[in-house]
Amino acid sequence: MQRIIIAVILLCCVVIIGTVGYSLIQKWNVLDSLYMTIITIGTVGFHEVKELSHSGRIFTIGLIIFGIGIGSYALANLSAFIIEGQIQNIFRGRKMEKQISQLKDHIIVCGYGNTGVETVEELVKAKKKFAVIEKDEHKVEELKQNGHLVLEGDATDDDVLERAGVNRANGLIATLANDADNVYVVLTAKGMNPQLRIVARAIDQLSCKKLIRAGADKVVSPYSIAGRRMARLLLSPGIVDFLEVMIQDEELELKIEEVKLKKNSKLDNKILSESNIKAETDGATVIGINKKGKKIVVNPPGSTVLESEDILFVLGNDSQIEKMKFMAEGR
Repeated sequence: MQRIIIAVILLCCVVIIGTVGYSLIQKWNVLDSLYMTIITIGTVGFHEVKELSHSGRIFTIGLIIFGIGIGSYALANLSAFIIEGQIQNIFRGRKMEKQISQLKDHIIVCGYGNTGVETVEELVKAKKKFAVIEKDEHKVEELKQNGHLVLEGDATDDDVLERAGVNRANGLIATLANDADNVYVVLTAKGMNPQLRIVARAIDQLSCKKLIRAGADKVVSPYSIAGRRMARLLLSPGIVDFLEVMIQDEELELKIEEVKLKKNSKLDNKILSESNIKAETDGATVIGINKKGKKIVVNPPGSTVLESEDILFVLGNDSQIEKMKFMAEGR
């Protein structure tokens, strides 16, 4: 870029020198002098504006030599800048598509609007593998600059979903601006991968049922969530503040995560109160259990029997949850 700027400055200097030179030597007006300078540098072969004097011809020879040299330098640098940039974009795009093609058990985010931005931030915090589908070239460039995998295209296009690895993914988040587009994406993605877990956003409450019928596992309505939250902030501000500090405070590093109990785990067929989870994980707490085919039990009693295939909802920091996974998976 610096070479381009230098070339443009030099070219402008030649034009100014040529214009001033013809004005002083030939006593021409500014327009005639500028015109003569441009056609001389451009070597277009037009006739001279007026008869040149002996001094004027010598000046023209010098202007041609320096003008053509600097003009060629500027053109060469500009061409190199454009071509190199295009080549870099092509290679970068191919490299990114290759990386996406190698993803497995990842999450696909369809749309990088206001909701998509927040979604990506959460996935980054959770250190999850993901790829974004976005058709706005400015947003695509922003995602690339931030180091995220992105596929430029329309998420409603079957081919784009396939290139994003929908058949290998284990989750999809539909956050497109239009509810109808989200319905179409959910319907298409579910057809391509029936095992795919899908979360979709719905602006219109009527679209919630359509998204569920299309195959979405969960539907999020921003207006509904915002309304409930506003009411809770007014009715129970202390509880809301406590939950925010507990979940979002980076110093505490607390989070809730699902941990699946494997058959070879030493927790299998153990009573919760006798499992010694808190001591062995340095503080992880089981705050809920989802037994297959049954409702989720929140704050399960100590007499609960832990069984393989149970989903445990564990509260703790990264280290505590990792130790809990070791226990649950029998590693």
